Amino acid sequence: MVRREFSVAGTAATRAPAVLRRRAAVLAALCIGVPALLAVATPAFAQAPAKPARPAMQSLADDELADVRGADGIAFNLSHFSLTSDASNPLTLTYQSPGGGALTLSRLDLSRTDDSDAFADPYWLHVVQRDGLPDAIALDFPANSAGNQAWTLTTDFSNCDLFVSGSCTGTNVAGGTLQVSGLAMKGGGLTIAPSVLANTQGIAFGLATQLDIASLSIYSHGRTLGDTTNTIDTSDALTLTGIHLADVGGGIYTLADVTRHPGLINAVTDASGSSYLHLQIGWPTTADPVPAASLRIDNISFTSLGATGPVVTNLGSASIASMQLNYVDIKFRTGQ
Repeated sequence: MVRREFSVAGTAATRAPAVLRRRAAVLAALCIGVPALLAVATPAFAQAPAKPARPAMQSLADDELADVRGADGIAFNLSHFSLTSDASNPLTLTYQSPGGGALTLSRLDLSRTDDSDAFADPYWLHVVQRDGLPDAIALDFPANSAGNQAWTLTTDFSNCDLFVSGSCTGTNVAGGTLQVSGLAMKGGGLTIAPSVLANTQGIAFGLATQLDIASLSIYSHGRTLGDTTNTIDTSDALTLTGIHLADVGGGIYTLADVTRHPGLINAVTDASGSSYLHLQIGWPTTADPVPAASLRIDNISFTSLGATGPVVTNLGSASIASMQLNYVDIKFRTGQ
């Protein structure tokens, strides 16, 4: 900064013309004011302020995590979903009991037909908050009013009385092949939560839907082991075609409600030490009305192998206009 001093003698200033006095005043103001302005402004341009340090990631306590909510959930579609087992290395699910027996589903094949719009009518997975109860995880099914989203499942099933180190070393009873074709669920959903029953561990669930099934068949001769064509021997079969389940008004039927009257899935060991998989649903019969369902089966048929080939016996249709399931208690035990 350059400092300049101007000194004008009193007598000279008095004698100077007015115009000179005005020019001297302006020049003095410039010489003093501009450097002062630069002295204030220059630091702001000459050196930018330092950027604040980025905060480090920190772990959250449980109570802080409890406040994190995914309010909108996740919407997803399963367009063109297909799962096909390799005949030589099939997808297999095995439930083994502590007693040594096992129930096996093998050669699982699962596929779905779709809407023309791959993103239309999705599933919705979200968390439901409940007053005084643990949060529940809800999977809402697509509305699927036209029935375009239809599932097909094929699997072989068997029961072994002694299952050791991943293989059946005892008697293995092959049940055959189960095939469900054209299963269309129309609305409703599945909801699960921890069981709140005292001294009872397990999964509480709610299930509601309206469904149509094109056919459900059990083929006792099943498929040939290792057959890569997955050809089913249909010479002996029980087939139900045109299965329709809804409430009595033709809408969504509620089998269990996770909050009001939940179903229960758990593993139980009885007093004798025998363990089993347990499914239970219970509705009160007075205080809260039990949902009523309607069931219609268009045709029931048996196929058996006769002297000249398969013989089909049709039993016709069957229907139940209104039915209520007040209490269900099923124990899944494997062979001992």
